Amino acid sequence: MERARKGGTAAFGFLAITGFINALGIGLVIPVLPALLMDLTGEGVADAALWGGLATFVYAVMQFVFSPIIGGLSDRYGRRPVLLVSLLAFAIDNVILGLASSLWMFFVARTLAGIFAATFATANAYVADVTPAEQRGVRFAILGASFGAGFIFGPALGGLLGDIDPRLPFFAAAAFAFANTLYGYFVIPESLPAEKRRPFSWARSNPLGTLVTLFRTPGVGRLLPVFFLATLSTWVYVTVWSYVAIAKFGWSEGQIGWSVAYYGVISFVAQAVIVQKVLPRIGVQRALLIALVVEAISLTGIGFAQSGVMLYAMITLALISTMQEPALRQELSSRVPADAQGELQGGLAALAGIAIVLAPLTYNSLFNAFSREGAPIVFPGAPFLAAAAMSLIAAVVYLRFRPPPLQADEKPGA
Repeated sequence: MERARKGGTAAFGFLAITGFINALGIGLVIPVLPALLMDLTGEGVADAALWGGLATFVYAVMQFVFSPIIGGLSDRYGRRPVLLVSLLAFAIDNVILGLASSLWMFFVARTLAGIFAATFATANAYVADVTPAEQRGVRFAILGASFGAGFIFGPALGGLLGDIDPRLPFFAAAAFAFANTLYGYFVIPESLPAEKRRPFSWARSNPLGTLVTLFRTPGVGRLLPVFFLATLSTWVYVTVWSYVAIAKFGWSEGQIGWSVAYYGVISFVAQAVIVQKVLPRIGVQRALLIALVVEAISLTGIGFAQSGVMLYAMITLALISTMQEPALRQELSSRVPADAQGELQGGLAALAGIAIVLAPLTYNSLFNAFSREGAPIVFPGAPFLAAAAMSLIAAVVYLRFRPPPLQADEKPGA
């Protein structure tokens, strides 16, 4: 295991770059996605939001079905090949999006992205392989910080490129992903030694089998509903942020890009500095509760925001709320053995897939209902109030059902 940890330390820079490139690619396209869908459909922003929600639904279903399979494959064959294939698929997905001339091409790209949406989950499994349990929260935060850094530059660059041509950001994202795939091929070592691997099992790698196994794992089962609700809450940003910004403030692609970039700055500062100092001092349980409550406050403020100044003020609360993911992942990863980290991350991705299925059905439908022409009540911020409720419920569930801390001599999964 020591050898794997040394190799993992050498490759951690690659993982950070991977998180950065993935966020950069996602951030590049957020400002231009509404424009692309309006171009493909010839419809307005309210109807484009419904198509965007359907695309997210397709992505989520694919992620739900395939993430546990890919997680199981990484426990059997190692993290390296899964990471590289996922990165390559991400690049191809963006090429298809850039070339899309019809809705069916757009949905083919979203399907491909959902099938291979294992990059971040596999990177987290890699971190768990090479990091002692008590240090994983900090490592997960560093990985999250690299993701936040990508959101600093991606949306801003996407907004600038989108003002030139709405399709240009997709090709830029593909180029970055191809370059990172080549870099990873020559740099990243394997983190999971052969003696730590286990046979692939279809019974455990289908989404239901994986989730049943995780729900039965001591301590883990109590945390999964919190992870689900927190994920469902967070996905309001991805599903409707651009549409809400257009409907409430009439923002351009560039203005949307700068707002997401600001969120990236806050997220980067939080996870690169604040989380690493605060999490070890106050502990994962207290950090998670505080983060969930502050997230609910932030989302409520965004829902009612009447100006860009108030919107940016609410985004700034992410300095605290972004503690929730590294704290929760540390708590979960410490409760499963080394040969099940891929299964855990695949199961979490599947559970996230369910949340992502529900996110567009909930948020995009709410946005359409409160923003379409002739709506009885016009309130584009409605999806953010629903997301705030999800975050608050997650905090209550965690407060009521959180598992006791692991004892020093207690084995994960026992």
